[in-house]
Amino acid sequence: QQKFRAASTNELMMADASDLRQKLLYSAPYSVNNSMRYLSIPMQAGYQLINKTFGLQLNAGVATDLFLQNTISAESDQIAKTSQPVGEDSPYRAVNLSGLFGTEVSYRFGDHYRISLNPGIRYPFNTIYKSELGVQSTPLTFDVGLRFRYIFK
Repeated sequence: QQKFRAASTNELMMADASDLRQKLLYSAPYSVNNSMRYLSIPMQAGYQLINKTFGLQLNAGVATDLFLQNTISAESDQIAKTSQPVGEDSPYRAVNLSGLFGTEVSYRFGDHYRISLNPGIRYPFNTIYKSELGVQSTPLTFDVGLRFRYIFK
């Protein structure tokens, strides 16, 4: 147990029942924080249903997500924080495409200004992991944005 290494998801999935017991190690419970960083380049188009003082718009589009880094930290003194940058050793795809769908509820004040609240959903088209791992993970993300718009006339 001195050179303990956590088994990967693939190793656990391929193990039979007796081998699985050897790969598991029980420990005291602790919390783990997983922080993934992406640079996202979205492209959206929308259709404005209501264009009065209050507005309503439906938006859809795609986003190119560029993986930057994954950091895992445990709230335990015995486990060090680890970071996984983009690269060949990384289990994550460097580039992924996501579908976007959202709405925009806006309020127009003055001739040139509009402020809006934008709730939306993001869904990756592929798993965020590389295909050779065989792990399927397509996290559904909900977000809310606030936009301030200047309208040229």
